[in-house]
Amino acid sequence: MVEKDVIVNSDAGIHARPAMMIVREAMKYPCEVMLIKDSVEADAKSIMSVLGLAIISGSKLTIRAHGEGETELVDFLINLIEKDFRV
Repeated sequence: MVEKDVIVNSDAGIHARPAMMIVREAMKYPCEVMLIKDSVEADAKSIMSVLGLAIISGSKLTIRAHGEGETELVDFLINLIEKDFRV
């Protein structure tokens, strides 16, 4: 299991487009991956779960993955969030 924290700095937080970017990447991996905000967990492979976290700028997120490709996926998502979803 890999778990890392990141602060969302994007002015708009994580709305529909960035959430879809997270989901698309997460779906490429067979591992289980969760986003955690304020002790609430969301399946990173579900757009509704990700949007349900209501992630705003300044939010602290924990990304937790377990299974094949876990490290690569967590690192990719951390990098994506840190770069404000600019690929």
